[in-house]
Amino acid sequence: MFEKMFIWTGQKAALLIAGLAVVVSANVLFQAYTHKTTPLLAWKGGGFGMYTEPHVEDRSVWIILKGAEGAANVRVWPETPEFSAWRDLASLRGTNFLNQITTSAENVRYYPRDNQADALINLAARVGWHDSVIGDVVPAEGKVFKRKDISVVVYENRYDVSGQRVIRSAIFELNGGGQS
Repeated sequence: MFEKMFIWTGQKAALLIAGLAVVVSANVLFQAYTHKTTPLLAWKGGGFGMYTEPHVEDRSVWIILKGAEGAANVRVWPETPEFSAWRDLASLRGTNFLNQITTSAENVRYYPRDNQADALINLAARVGWHDSVIGDVVPAEGKVFKRKDISVVVYENRYDVSGQRVIRSAIFELNGGGQS
């Protein structure tokens, strides 16, 4: 039985090698295509490993604060010059608190999860946002924005191969409304 299998394999060797080359080439082309069109990095070392890491360098974390009239979109990672200047002007305690917001936003950027975004919403609900960061937007009531009025959105820039342009799409969003 094995002898017949070896003979058949020997007779079809060229066809089997060509088939294997087509499969390997298709795999490489598929991975190269998905590397450019999805939030995944290329394999390491030129092997045939699958994509496991997101394109975190192409991501930004935004806090959306809904006020009495309108909404403020605040980019907290990477932080804007306005946010950085606000942190630099704050007291030592305020600077530490704003650093917590930045650190929490950075954690959300890597692998966005509800619990991480919820922690960022909790921090955002405890601070009185400076006018240089939020503009004319004021909280609906009180001096700070309520949890229900705060959302966290993670955007990612992707290259659209068919349109030959870079597009920004939301890959994660969590609203603080109704949660404790």
